Amino acid sequence: MEITQTTILSDVQSEQINSLWNAEYPLKLKDRFPILLEGTTWHNHFLIEDSNHVIIAWAVMFEHSNQIRFSIIVSKEHQGKGLGKLLLDHLKATHDEFFGWVIDHNNDLKLNGENYISPLSFYLKQGFEIIPNQRIDSEMIQAVLVGWKE
Repeated sequence: MEITQTTILSDVQSEQINSLWNAEYPLKLKDRFPILLEGTTWHNHFLIEDSNHVIIAWAVMFEHSNQIRFSIIVSKEHQGKGLGKLLLDHLKATHDEFFGWVIDHNNDLKLNGENYISPLSFYLKQGFEIIPNQRIDSEMIQAVLVGWKE
C-alpha cells in the first residue's frame, strides 16, 4: 500500500478523516479531529487510500509543547492487515523519538455501540514504552502517554 504525505488536507480528506475518527474513536471524542492540531507549530499527515480514493488509514505527526506527537487511525475493515505497522514504520523512519496518548481501557463506546478496544498492546509490540506518571484522567478521556525512541 502506498502512503501519501501532505501538510495540507483538502476538504474531502478532512471530512474523510473526521468520519474515520468518529467511527473508530470513542463517542466521547466525536468531532474532535478538527481541534487536534490547534496550537501546533507544524504537522504532517500520512494517508493510505483504497482504490476509490477513500482514506482507510491515517496518521499525523505534529509538534505540541516542544514534543513530537502522533495520532493514528485504521478503519475497522482494514485493521489486522498491517496498515498501522506500515504507518508507524514510516513515522519511525522520519523521527527518532515521538509520543502519543493511548486510551488504556476498553470501557468507552464507539459511535456504532461497540466497545472501543485499547490499542495499547499493539503499541507496546511496536517498541513503544509507557511514560511513567504521564496520564490523562478526565470525563472525556483516560489515557497513558507512550513514547518511541530509536
